Amino acid sequence: MKKIFDLKILTMIGWTLTVLLSLFFAAFNQYQQSFETARNVARANFDKDQAFRRWATTHGGVYVPVDMKRTPPSPYLSHMPERDITTPLGRKLTLMNPAYMLRQMMDEYSGLYGVKGHITALEMLNPNSAPDAWERDALEKFRKDSSIKEILELTTIGNKEHMRLIRPMEVTPGCLACHAHQPSYSKYKTVGGVSVTVAMKEIYAISINSFKKTLLIHFIFWSVGMLLFRFVYKKEQKAKDELNYFANHDSLTGLPNRHAYTKKITELVNSEDKESSFALVFMDLDNFKTVNDSLGHTLGDMLLKYVTQRLKDELPEYEEFYRFGGDEFVLLFSVTQGKKVVEDAVLKIHEVLKKPFMLKNYEVYTTASIGISIYPDDAKDAENLLRNADVAMYDAKQSGRSNYSFYSSVMLKVSTNRLVLESELYKALENKELLLLFQPQILLDTEKMLGVEALIRWNHPVNGLISPLEFIPIAEKNGLIIPIGEWIIDQACNQLALWKDTNMRDMSISINISAKQLLHQDLYTYIEAAIDKMNIDGRLLELEVTESVVMENINQTVKILSKLKKLGVSISIDDFGTGYSSLSYLKKLPIDKLKIDREFIKGIPTDKDDVAITNAIISMSKSLSLKIVAEGPETKEHIDFLQNAKCDIAQGFYYSKPITITEVEELVLSMEYK
Repeated sequence: MKKIFDLKILTMIGWTLTVLLSLFFAAFNQYQQSFETARNVARANFDKDQAFRRWATTHGGVYVPVDMKRTPPSPYLSHMPERDITTPLGRKLTLMNPAYMLRQMMDEYSGLYGVKGHITALEMLNPNSAPDAWERDALEKFRKDSSIKEILELTTIGNKEHMRLIRPMEVTPGCLACHAHQPSYSKYKTVGGVSVTVAMKEIYAISINSFKKTLLIHFIFWSVGMLLFRFVYKKEQKAKDELNYFANHDSLTGLPNRHAYTKKITELVNSEDKESSFALVFMDLDNFKTVNDSLGHTLGDMLLKYVTQRLKDELPEYEEFYRFGGDEFVLLFSVTQGKKVVEDAVLKIHEVLKKPFMLKNYEVYTTASIGISIYPDDAKDAENLLRNADVAMYDAKQSGRSNYSFYSSVMLKVSTNRLVLESELYKALENKELLLLFQPQILLDTEKMLGVEALIRWNHPVNGLISPLEFIPIAEKNGLIIPIGEWIIDQACNQLALWKDTNMRDMSISINISAKQLLHQDLYTYIEAAIDKMNIDGRLLELEVTESVVMENINQTVKILSKLKKLGVSISIDDFGTGYSSLSYLKKLPIDKLKIDREFIKGIPTDKDDVAITNAIISMSKSLSLKIVAEGPETKEHIDFLQNAKCDIAQGFYYSKPITITEVEELVLSMEYK
């Protein structure tokens, strides 16, 4: 900014100096022009007078009527017998010599125009022709050096500047007609001269008036230039201000962005007030992706703007409010009065977000997971403060969403471990560290095995078996869920092919399909290719999709599942009862089974609510001709209740924990011999 400001000042100074320099040259030229004008006037008058003198001397003078005021008989021509004559008509005339005539003409011209001419000589007949000091000096120069033909100088007369011109007057035969009696006219070639004096006052006045016009024109040009510079720099500054604004602000919400956050936190950290303490609140909207996927990005953007405006209107406690992109926001709070201030503000954020948002014709609810880090307790720079708040936010989201967590070092350790796991997970597939265990699914009326669910495990070379609850969310986040899902499909289809010619040829294998897999455009093609390659019956491959995944985008899910059904595969809804499914949606879905979530099974038969919900799900499924799978039965009481409720299938520890494929085959044999 300082550089731009300096450039602006330098440009304006440069323009001003350019105009002043031009004005100086104009003044100088005008001054020179004054001299040139004076010289031209002097020379023009001299040439005019000389022309008249030459004409007059070649004619020996001119007879004019005698006028005692203007043209009296010349006493200097009294020696000439024909000085005075009378015409036949009686009119009296007197001879006027060229010098006298020229002098008189110069006197009259001087009275009219201020230009004075003077005929002078070192030896004169008429005292009026006596030279002044300047003329005498010039005449002496002419007499000494005949090559000098003109002297032109700016002189001072009576404290006023005048331009003076003098040229030598050479003796001609005409001159001798009147001056033959003077010895100097015979002795010297140059005997006198004619001088012209031009007053500079009037010429200066004309030049000054002309310069005033030049000054006005230069001022106009300078003003126009300054206005133009101001316009250009104002426009440029506006563009730079806009660029700076967009570099530091989010274009959608108008909030300061991550770059502005870094600058602000750095300023606070480097401030002289070392006792100041502030909290960084990192907020992530919980169901924003669902809104984006189901309602479109336009309404998703609208939700972000509405959330921003509501928090700005109803949460005045914050000091700064930032958007980092997507659905991530950061609020800055002073905690000089303790963490309670921040905790109250966070609770207020949750309260503010409880009210629905109207996005055109849709009423949308949203919640937020919030992480908080405190300066200087948790970190002493912008980057680590943000990292720790993000870690705390992830902990809040893992705790069930619509929650908040203050950062602790334990969280960072968990986060670091998760990062290490993520890095090692990339190698797990390549190093064949992933494996499948299988949990039997038992028909409750015959207590025979119907099929198995394939459950993935990670046999870590150092940490041993790692639960999918730890690494599947990581795989979902970094995109590894796609290759991992394809590996599971291959393993399941390969096992079905191995069973094809055995007593387990009718045994099914169910596999879990994640949200990213379901929406992946190659899922149908991949499953189709796997079934064809292994030459298996597609009906024995069962795809399990969680209720929450189905409900994220019900219309798109219906299309995808309908297409997959064409392959002959079975489709079941996993964890049923934990989401928001309704009977109308179930009727649309091309599904074969519902799996009751284990949370409802573990409370039966003592928990009346669990009993009521389980009975309701079984009854509804029967009405829709769907098979029911109860997940998690562990006791004889659980099995007795499910059998009495007419549940179809059970999958839980009562019959078997997840086991290897060899153990599955052994279990089938043992059941056959019961």
